[in-house]
Amino acid sequence: MGKYIWLLPVIFMFHDMEEIIGISGWIRKNYSRIVDRFPAAERILSTYKEITTAGMAVAVYEELLVLLIICLLTDLTEIPILPGIWFGVLLGFTLHLFIHIAQAMLIRSYIPALITSILSIPPSIWLVVRSAAYIPMDARIILGIIVGIAGVAVNLKFAHMIGQWFQRMTC
Repeated sequence: MGKYIWLLPVIFMFHDMEEIIGISGWIRKNYSRIVDRFPAAERILSTYKEITTAGMAVAVYEELLVLLIICLLTDLTEIPILPGIWFGVLLGFTLHLFIHIAQAMLIRSYIPALITSILSIPPSIWLVVRSAAYIPMDARIILGIIVGIAGVAVNLKFAHMIGQWFQRMTC
């Protein structure tokens, strides 16, 4: 299992670099068009409306640090729940790749994250399948998976709060 753990941060950074590079300009350019077509999207897009490339980079950096800590602890300790948490994070990340593709299909347009989502799905699915063979699915692992998936969702919100805070402090 150890050889698979460190592939997740590599795939994560490959994917998130596209988001860092493109999201702020893309949202400024497409905000009105998307909100006019999908009014419910305003709640989500308003989080990103004012984000700068630096703010997005800080948010992704926070996510990377959390991911590296999870990978390190999973690789170096024998804490029984950690492989489940790691696997839950992997599942959450893989699901989010499909969400980006669905977003692009819904708006019928490129979004920053589409290309690397398409390219990251095959290795992510491969990693899910290979890792599942090494993880014994007992109650602790299943609990860890739930914690990992929920943690991805909660940390996403936290990371964006940090990115916005960084923006306010530096602008």
